[in-house]
Amino acid sequence: MKPRYTRYVPYIFAAVCTLIYISLVFNDNVWMDEAFSASIIRCDLAEMVSRTFADTLPPFYNFSAWIFTRIFGFSTVSLKIFSVIPVVLLMAVSSCVIPRIASVRSACFYIVLLTTMPHLLEYGVEIRMYSWALSFASLTAISALCLLQDAGHAKLWLVICTVAGAYTHQYALIAESFIWLMLLVIYIRRKSFLQWLIPAAICILCYIPCAVLTVYQMKAASSYFSASPPTLDNLLSVIRFPFVTNVTLLSALLLTGAVALFIYSCMKGEYINAYLMTIYVFIALLSFILMRLSGSSFFSARYLLPAIGLLHLGAALALGSLTGSLPAQKKAVYMVSIPLILMTLIIIYVQQFRSEYTDITAFKQFIESTDAGDGYVMIEDFPEVEICLDYYAPWLKSCTFDDISHIQGDKYVIVNDKAAPEDKKNLKKFDLRYVEDLDFDRYKIKVYILLNERE
Repeated sequence: MKPRYTRYVPYIFAAVCTLIYISLVFNDNVWMDEAFSASIIRCDLAEMVSRTFADTLPPFYNFSAWIFTRIFGFSTVSLKIFSVIPVVLLMAVSSCVIPRIASVRSACFYIVLLTTMPHLLEYGVEIRMYSWALSFASLTAISALCLLQDAGHAKLWLVICTVAGAYTHQYALIAESFIWLMLLVIYIRRKSFLQWLIPAAICILCYIPCAVLTVYQMKAASSYFSASPPTLDNLLSVIRFPFVTNVTLLSALLLTGAVALFIYSCMKGEYINAYLMTIYVFIALLSFILMRLSGSSFFSARYLLPAIGLLHLGAALALGSLTGSLPAQKKAVYMVSIPLILMTLIIIYVQQFRSEYTDITAFKQFIESTDAGDGYVMIEDFPEVEICLDYYAPWLKSCTFDDISHIQGDKYVIVNDKAAPEDKKNLKKFDLRYVEDLDFDRYKIKVYILLNERE
């Protein structure tokens, strides 16, 4: 008989992993997408609702983050903490539920994978909806596993998590749809189709308002978003995405390990585990096929974060099963998996820590030196830095060279380091005084003061 204290081990893992996430939030460093979301959340209620409905994403994140920041205060740190909350909740639920439906080992593996695997720390603290989408999709899968074992209230939580995920991101809904498809097949085989149909119908009815909003958003949307074309190289890149550590050998080992766990699950007849691990690939293939058929590019690998949560859930369940086998096999698995996980954690954490804690002191000093009467002309291909400036310095007015003469204060010209060379050359037409080079997050900019107007 196992000691009673082993049931608390997942909670210890969850507490440690929570501290790892929290250690990355104490900074004021944001990139374009974060600045875009944060600027919406900072608005008053009416404007927040208007801008949310004009966006292309479901409303859950903006509405809930708006409420959170009205209670706990608006700041970069509070918004990053808000993004950590769903991951912590997912780890807490995993600590409680997965030991009951699988094993303590599987729960510990899942909590660790949620922290150590590539991209999860990054998106877990990002001021965007991805951590919520991942958590709702994963909780949907966990609820489905509970339902298959006739756990109490599982059907209710399955519906709640499904609807919440659908109101968070379209790709969370797609990932959840694959979970419901799995349940459909199982319930048809059990000759209990009605038990699947009723909760599925409830989910559909609850989603109708969001579906209507999505249709409205898509018709009204105008975006600068540019996605990679649906080529074979890009598809393979997306499939590798969950394992990319920027260390080629380590990335290859992680991918090999995932494939090995998939094969093991198939050989042992643990098809649910194998299915969870392949949902990511199914959605990637579906997206690329739709892009090829429609002749459009609408997809980014980060949209697959909800499916990555399912991938790691399947891997954790497979690892738990594998380590529950023969003692020699269990020892071999630990000897391979633990060093691999630790190396990944160290590399990923160091990369993310450096990204989050980029020294932006000079940039913040520049922002603080500006006044409400100042304006700027931005030189860049896409409005990345401009969106960030709208967050950091909403009092600054964005202008063109034609209308900056109306600015009463200082007139700045800001050049994104990635601006087109011809745009940079055109600056020679103007009388500029160089101020300084600045950087924040992933951006490098040059700041000038415009001395004279257009010739």
